Amino acid sequence: MITTTERQLSASDLSQEQVDQYRRDGFIQINDVFTGDDLQQFRDAVAAAVAAEVAAETPDTHKTRGQYANLFIQKVNLWKRHDAVRPFVTSKRLGGLAARLEGRPMRLWHDHALFKEPGKGNNKTPWHQDAVYWPHQDRWRQTSMWVALKDATIQNGCMSFVAGTHSLGALPAINLSDPQDIFQYAPHIKPVKPVTCQLKAGSVMFHNGLTFHYAGPNNSDAVREAISIIYMPDGTIFTGGQHVCTNPLTLKAGEPIAGEDFPLVSDVF
Repeated sequence: MITTTERQLSASDLSQEQVDQYRRDGFIQINDVFTGDDLQQFRDAVAAAVAAEVAAETPDTHKTRGQYANLFIQKVNLWKRHDAVRPFVTSKRLGGLAARLEGRPMRLWHDHALFKEPGKGNNKTPWHQDAVYWPHQDRWRQTSMWVALKDATIQNGCMSFVAGTHSLGALPAINLSDPQDIFQYAPHIKPVKPVTCQLKAGSVMFHNGLTFHYAGPNNSDAVREAISIIYMPDGTIFTGGQHVCTNPLTLKAGEPIAGEDFPLVSDVF
């Protein structure tokens, strides 16, 4: 159960100027979405869940999940396996922020813990779009809320974005293990200077699933702790493609992705 004495930011607190900025740029920083006990409980819940799952790994885990996945600790759908994480990931307050920014009622797609260990100068996250890896027929309105559970800085691998690139639509997926140079891949965006966004703990970046983004390596002496909660519009159609979040399920191509595995997390937008 979430308990907090702090006033929590909700969709009604977002200004039209913020909404317009997000829709123009494809990303926006929102400070202090989590504060006080709320932040501490969320951080503790995610850190404990990640630690438990890392402790349960076997040597074969690293062999089967691919080169890119081994660059840092990644855990998907913690909300399904850890009761303390669930109320945050399925929160309608947070889903309401996503719905307000995208102008659509939202379902949860999945959560994604992203813990970058220190001292690994090669563990940068290449420039990429997110939605091109997802089995969604329409990829225009997905959005991720990237939460800094501890301060995210240039030194420990905060994120950078290329404004307006969501308007390009879905481009061919970047090979994350052997990434292309995006400025050769999409030369028309080269004049656009990337925006680097440092966050204090409890602040978030919302970014559209088609916005090009990057996170640098962790050159600090501590783990960079973050989790992304990813939302999709209600009515998103499943393509039938392979994905870790859908493969064990009985979804049918051409039908909406819905049900208890993908709960509706916003009432209004």
